[in-house]
Amino acid sequence: MEKLLTQIKRHRRLLGGAVLLAVAFFIFACVWLTQVRGNGEKSRSWMINDQFSEFALIDDTVTQDFVCDRDLLYMGFAFKVQKAGDEGPAGVLELTLTDLDTGEVLATSEGDMSNILDTTEAYYTTLGLSQPVELTEAGERHYRVSLTAHYTGEGRLLVGYTPTPNEAGLGLTVNGEATEGMLAILGVYAQIGGFVTKFYWVIALLALILIGAGWWLFTGQKCPLHRMVFCFVLALGILFSMVLPPYSAPDEQFHINQSFTLASTIYNPYLPVAQSQIHSSLRRPSDVDVIVQDGETTVFTWQHIAKNLLTTNSDPFTHTQDYDEYQVDSSYTMYWISAFGVLAGFLLRLGFIPTLFLGRLANLVFFAFLAAWAVKRTPVAKAVFAAVALLPMTLHLAASYSRDSNLLALCLLFAALVLDLAFGPRENIGWKQLILPALAGLLIVPSKIVYFPLALLVFLIPAARLGRYSKAVKGGFLALCLAVFFFSAGGQVILNDFVSGSTQVAAGAASSSVSSEITAPAPSAPESSAQSAASAPESSEETAAPQTEEAPVQDDSVCYTLPYILSHPLDTLELAIRSVVENGDHYVKTLIGGTLSYFDPGVQIAWTWVAALMILLVLAWLQPGFELPVWAKALCLLIGLACCGLAVLGCISWTPTYYTTIYGLQGRYFLPVLSLLLLARPKRLLLQTDCTRGLVYAVTLVDLLVLLNAFLSILAR
Repeated sequence: MEKLLTQIKRHRRLLGGAVLLAVAFFIFACVWLTQVRGNGEKSRSWMINDQFSEFALIDDTVTQDFVCDRDLLYMGFAFKVQKAGDEGPAGVLELTLTDLDTGEVLATSEGDMSNILDTTEAYYTTLGLSQPVELTEAGERHYRVSLTAHYTGEGRLLVGYTPTPNEAGLGLTVNGEATEGMLAILGVYAQIGGFVTKFYWVIALLALILIGAGWWLFTGQKCPLHRMVFCFVLALGILFSMVLPPYSAPDEQFHINQSFTLASTIYNPYLPVAQSQIHSSLRRPSDVDVIVQDGETTVFTWQHIAKNLLTTNSDPFTHTQDYDEYQVDSSYTMYWISAFGVLAGFLLRLGFIPTLFLGRLANLVFFAFLAAWAVKRTPVAKAVFAAVALLPMTLHLAASYSRDSNLLALCLLFAALVLDLAFGPRENIGWKQLILPALAGLLIVPSKIVYFPLALLVFLIPAARLGRYSKAVKGGFLALCLAVFFFSAGGQVILNDFVSGSTQVAAGAASSSVSSEITAPAPSAPESSAQSAASAPESSEETAAPQTEEAPVQDDSVCYTLPYILSHPLDTLELAIRSVVENGDHYVKTLIGGTLSYFDPGVQIAWTWVAALMILLVLAWLQPGFELPVWAKALCLLIGLACCGLAVLGCISWTPTYYTTIYGLQGRYFLPVLSLLLLARPKRLLLQTDCTRGLVYAVTLVDLLVLLNAFLSILAR
């Protein structure tokens, strides 16, 4: 026994990892058995004709000729029951599908009429075909479907039709008599089959590899914390990108348009680089995919992407095309990284889908590198920086085309670099050490003006470290930030219009050069300034905070602009308080990652995982280590609150005055300054033992549970 215990102690690292992997595999297996395995019958359908106001009695045979441009796996019809006394229709309903041009029988089907629902309303009942009817080539095919009833009782069956046929109808015959109209027909053209199981186990296998590798890094104590963060962010980001593919992040369609347009201006030698109209986008002619661009991720989106992940492009080299689709704004500052990924796809002649993933991967790698660098450089609260970088909402944005991916990375790095200059081991700072933080700050300011207060972090740096030119250095940096903002496209317009009250500034405020003709918010507007010189909030159904009122038609252009706020302070205060009361959970979930994706209600994550992440974030906040002076904590807190206040004010300024809650406000607007807010912590509450590495691994494990939750949420659609 003693020898056994010795062996267990010697190999406890390996045994612990094996136990953890066994538990994880058991969880994945249970989820597959109870939630995934039975979803192979999921199918996609469309209405060949959804109109029916009349019902035809199927006394013998009803025949419908129609045209179709998709595969047919099942067919559905709007049936209604006609009873004889208490007896409904009984017997066999026979379906025959033939090629109208050749007369060839393509498929048949037989069903028991007693299984058709006996209700007052007509419902679609699908009939399976003996074999799939597939289109051999692109285009349309003419069909004839016949429904023949073989009754064994007195009850009868009716089928719904419309007397006014649509363009798909070629002729209707009811019991041998030609009739004007067309049957209501539903066509099922795709079935997921075993793909869901395969895709699930690919995700599960990658997650198990991450769990095992993460355990080895965590327990080995040799891998530095910043490298752990880099590996975990990169691996989790790839998994998030697989489950929530391109076009699923908030307003990602507009960010994709911006990145592809920038890449196209480099790719096409006849176009001026980084110059394009905001109301149109540039891509290659074949960069169109209806299923992926639909944005609402389903199991069929996964299947379609998997089938087309290795496609190539056959468009003429350097050839691009204009699309009538909005971009985000006229500034390309935060899109160069993803654009270079897209450009690589262009040069490698990859298809639309693999090119989309290359752009996402470029953003993710850039974010992972800068986030890890921030963790390495900050002399304080390394656990906070690491935890913020690993929150599900952060990962969701980092692994997308959103400019917040680059912006979040730059904000984390800028704060870490300034803290290092202020409180790091270096006593004397040379000009070379100032270049990188200065560049990061100058990139942040024109991208989203609400984060301008971050530039004030330079006042953390003691004058003694900067030498006798301390005031000149700090003042010069702030002056450069102001100059960059004012000389960026739309900077002056945003401020002037906001003060004058002619338009609004939102949380997504960014440089823009578009016309200010339209000032009212619209649900279809992209994140920033697609409609006005000011930047609109992200305004998809999911991203906007839910509005509960059913207001009459009002003037959306009358908003809480600065003059209105100053003249109606109580109304503005009431708006803010009601927003917190009614939408507080929305703000928390969109900060942590409890609501992902683009649509209402989006991909909803259980509050259990949100609460677990909040607890881990609090533990990261209380990790022991170097403490900032009280004045430095206060300054960081004030700067963070100022950024949050500007974000809230921006959304308020975009809110019509008849709204009862703030329009478009989301918790993720606070992510870039969350680490700053958490630098203010009480000394007495700090933990005695540093468990930062364990916390980082724990956040990674909870992220995998969030990912599993997101998978099941999409699967349930």
